[in-house]
Amino acid sequence: MVLAISAVGGWVWSNTSGTKVDAVLTTPGEVPYPSLDTNEPVVGKQLPVAQLTDLDGKAIDLQSFVGSPLVLNFWYSTCEPCRREIPAFAQAHTAHSDIQFVGFNMNDSPEMAKAFGEKYGINYPIVFDQSGTVIRELGIVTAPSTLFIDSEGNIVDQVAGEISADKLASLITQWFTS
Repeated sequence: MVLAISAVGGWVWSNTSGTKVDAVLTTPGEVPYPSLDTNEPVVGKQLPVAQLTDLDGKAIDLQSFVGSPLVLNFWYSTCEPCRREIPAFAQAHTAHSDIQFVGFNMNDSPEMAKAFGEKYGINYPIVFDQSGTVIRELGIVTAPSTLFIDSEGNIVDQVAGEISADKLASLITQWFTS
């Protein structure tokens, strides 16, 4: 009996006290928080003109990589999928001397990127975009992301997310071997 009176009394008291709370948290069509995005589609676009820096702080023109096929991999050191895929890129670089591989670090200091590269066997250039031009122009928002670029600087494929060694080999064959 006490339990029934307490339950009914509590319900009556909560319904009569204070203002009503609207359970609708947002206005329809309004996004209250940033959402997870995907990369901009860039297949068919030209590699942008931008100044990058290498691990030693020396300036490198992104266009200097045009002239042979290029695999441009966007990563950062605390990205777990990046850690898993990097060894496949290092092996592919060793196996394909006619294809350039470039690691595009999105977030780390040169010292951190260098230590990461040594630990995970990166055997190709690591570059940084201090101005954010490349990431902005290519609409890269996820890591890892990889672009496959032909010898004329045209982006022929893009992959957001981790690439296995088999998938990387398949894409290299698809885009860069006759």
